[in-house]
Amino acid sequence: MSNANESLLWFVPEELTAAEQRVASRAAKGCKLFVFLRECQRALFDEAFQQELLAMYRQTGAGKPPVAPARMAMATLLQAYTGVGVQEAVELTVNSKRWQLVLGCLGGEEAAFAQSTLYHFRMRLLSSGLYVRLLECTVALARERGEFNARSLRAALDSSPLWGHGQVKDTVNLRGHAGRQVLACVAQLSQQTVAKVIAAMGLSVFEAPSLKAALDVDWDHPQQKHQALQRLCEELDALQTWLQAHLPEARQRRRQKRR
Repeated sequence: MSNANESLLWFVPEELTAAEQRVASRAAKGCKLFVFLRECQRALFDEAFQQELLAMYRQTGAGKPPVAPARMAMATLLQAYTGVGVQEAVELTVNSKRWQLVLGCLGGEEAAFAQSTLYHFRMRLLSSGLYVRLLECTVALARERGEFNARSLRAALDSSPLWGHGQVKDTVNLRGHAGRQVLACVAQLSQQTVAKVIAAMGLSVFEAPSLKAALDVDWDHPQQKHQALQRLCEELDALQTWLQAHLPEARQRRRQKRR
């Protein structure tokens, strides 16, 4: 390994300083994620994964010192979980002791990296597909350690708009919401209850108050997630077929009643 590559590997000390321990104690009462990520840094970003991140991304900004990709990947996780934009994320590396705890820069007065650096890193993380590894490894560590709720962590990370595309669960939620709106419109148009419309169409997942409960899958299991999406798409296809066959009749009945 070259000296240049060694300088871009990022490992925080395993033992916390007294100042870091105070921040961690306060964070543990409000948001355990920060403590979890700090404690898992070396497990999440082992040397092999960091070498992959290095191969993916080389920081060559003129006049700027290189930034460890693993450190930016950790900041991207924090950004995804907290839902902040890139500008605020960079500011938090200076203004938030919790962020500084995770990034190993407690007390630092300079931003850990520039906005453009963090943004372009995330773009390369997305285009390479390594963001999937990052998310899966983070959730797997949470499940393994049992100190942080893996399901709630996955839900928060999956729903982040940072990844630039709809995750399966988001797609299910959006399509399910659209389907319910269509059913409500059909019920109003046909002067029936939504339950009767659902029964007439032969649908099943829209009967339950919660779409996710009706689908009843393990959202941590990739195959089950895609099966849930496929099932929902089949029901939406059935809804569309019913509309094409019956909507003209409903419109005709309404016109006749108005006469």
